[in-house]
Amino acid sequence: MSNQEDGMSDAVSVLNMVRSVRPEAAGRCIPAEGAFNVRDLGGFETEDGRRVRRNLVFRSDDLSGLAPDGLAALAECGIRTVVDFRGGEEVELAPNRLPATVTRQIRLPIEPGSILALADLTCESGPALMCELYRALARTAQEMYWEFFRLLSNPGNAPLLFHCSAGKDRTGFAAALFLASLGVSREEIFDDYLLSAVFVEAKYRSAVEADSRYGPVFTVRREYLEAAFEVIGREFGGVHSFLVRRLGVDLARMRALYTD
Repeated sequence: MSNQEDGMSDAVSVLNMVRSVRPEAAGRCIPAEGAFNVRDLGGFETEDGRRVRRNLVFRSDDLSGLAPDGLAALAECGIRTVVDFRGGEEVELAPNRLPATVTRQIRLPIEPGSILALADLTCESGPALMCELYRALARTAQEMYWEFFRLLSNPGNAPLLFHCSAGKDRTGFAAALFLASLGVSREEIFDDYLLSAVFVEAKYRSAVEADSRYGPVFTVRREYLEAAFEVIGREFGGVHSFLVRRLGVDLARMRALYTD
């Protein structure tokens, strides 16, 4: 029996799953019907004892399927700015539906390219291809992430929501960088990243059941994000140097804006 037949929405069903496996994270999840992976990035404690402010920065998967209740949920969050990391074809196939509170929608396209070409994809090759995708995010998407932080540095853009298609790779890396810029610990960053596994499993279950090759693609694994951080450490001098020198981040300003 489907959730709809049970009288339970997909959004509430997934939230209940989160409560069962990660109860401490459930308070950051936004049950927006028609989207699967909407979360508030506030509430984390930083390594210097501060706390990331709530209701200012949100992460999500695509918003093309938002139902009226989902639109109302995002409107209640007061979302003002939406940053879309999807490529042109992705946007054409699934244009966003946005609440009336949104005054700016900004596209910062990061094209997945041919890294995950279906011809090369197998259950065995999938994890290696995903690690290569994350390395590419660190090396080749710096211009888009630089602009992302420029938008974050303007308090007039908040509350801000950023997303891609699944809300786990381009968005997951962006969320990791955002939390790192505020001084959140590496383990907390990975915990937030890995939480996407619950949401994307619900979103892409039928696709994986139809073709098991998609299994490693439609999930998150610690090794994927680790691949990006390894590149940052080896080629760019570590996360602090990467944020400041490559992405132009003013760390003091970010912490003043987003932590208490």
